Amino acid sequence: MEAILATDINSGISKNGIIPWKSKKDMRFFFNKTKNNVVIMGSSTYFSLPEQYRPLKDRLNIVLTRVPRQFIHLEEEKLFFTDDDKIYESILNNREKYLSIYPALSRNFIIYIIGGKQIYEKYISLCDKVWLTIIKKIYSCDLFFNYDYAELFKERIEDEDDELKIIEYNKKIFN
Repeated sequence: MEAILATDINSGISKNGIIPWKSKKDMRFFFNKTKNNVVIMGSSTYFSLPEQYRPLKDRLNIVLTRVPRQFIHLEEEKLFFTDDDKIYESILNNREKYLSIYPALSRNFIIYIIGGKQIYEKYISLCDKVWLTIIKKIYSCDLFFNYDYAELFKERIEDEDDELKIIEYNKKIFN
């Protein structure tokens, strides 16, 4: 499993329930990483996506919610609401089943944790890799995700320019 997220320079992840920045470079990176893979998100993250982009195209969208029955009418081929917080285990243990049900998945699909804050807090330590984009501005966010990556992960700069920095964190191997 991998996590992918973007923050401003103060670790802000959203303002008034939406991402306050527009970065074509970050969106392209996110799309290219997660395309033909599984994305797991909370319901607030799902409903914060612009309606025309829901569910995320060419991905199996898993939405964690305490009340999945409330959203059953929204489910479709690539969108699934569940309260099973171990759904990732079921997916990993039944890869062939998911490949046959969701033909858009890559043969070697990855499960990406894509937010929000509670989902990151719950799953990031289970991830083998974290992709963090830092947008190099302050956006007066009202929701933050602060995490000490150095404890579990080794850092490598993937890309950097004046607008943003993309960091790849790989899980350290402990003996």
